[in-house]
Amino acid sequence: MINFMIKRRNLKKLYTSLLLASVSLFMGCATISPAPKVVIEPKSMASLQVQLNTYPQSSFKQVQAKFFTRQSKELVFRVLSDVAKTPQWLSPVASVEMVTMYNNRQFLLHTVLDSPWPFKQREIVSCVNTTFSETVISIKIESCSDRLPLDEKFVRLTQLKSSWNVRTISENLVEINYKTWLDPSGNVPAFIFNNELIGTSTTALKKLQQIIEKATLGDYDY
Repeated sequence: MINFMIKRRNLKKLYTSLLLASVSLFMGCATISPAPKVVIEPKSMASLQVQLNTYPQSSFKQVQAKFFTRQSKELVFRVLSDVAKTPQWLSPVASVEMVTMYNNRQFLLHTVLDSPWPFKQREIVSCVNTTFSETVISIKIESCSDRLPLDEKFVRLTQLKSSWNVRTISENLVEINYKTWLDPSGNVPAFIFNNELIGTSTTALKKLQQIIEKATLGDYDY
């Protein structure tokens, strides 16, 4: 009975690791459009909006989140692309490696995620594309599983789509929009996965908010 309870607890930890994988990838490109002229109430500054959306032809939900900051979009981008800080807000991330730099806006990343015993670590091979405009830095991440050979040490997650959109709203206000979806593989029940999404995503993104608010451009040499 005790062993059964331990296995169930570790299975839930695995689900949590996979859920947080959906927010562990942090660079890319997307369609750019002009920033709308909107008025944001001061109380919105500290808020974090997280919701679940149905994803086409999948029982696994997509996470969509939005929050605001008075930091510059350039500083927000530096925080998102700082792989050394990723484990500070995403505890399951064991390592992130840039495998290939195609150019200064396109990369191939290899991410390893810790899993509780007796499960294997998970890995994600992702293509990252970034675009910049005067008002928007847009990021798109997609699975590129076929670009690296399989490694028997890991279970590879092969279906992932994620994006960040960092938009200047006004002189002192930036909006961060985030979307992510993944198929966790390994016969993970969708109802359990989806039930945990809001809580785990909110916890990770609140930690990210705190890091962004404490960051300065002096922390980075680029």
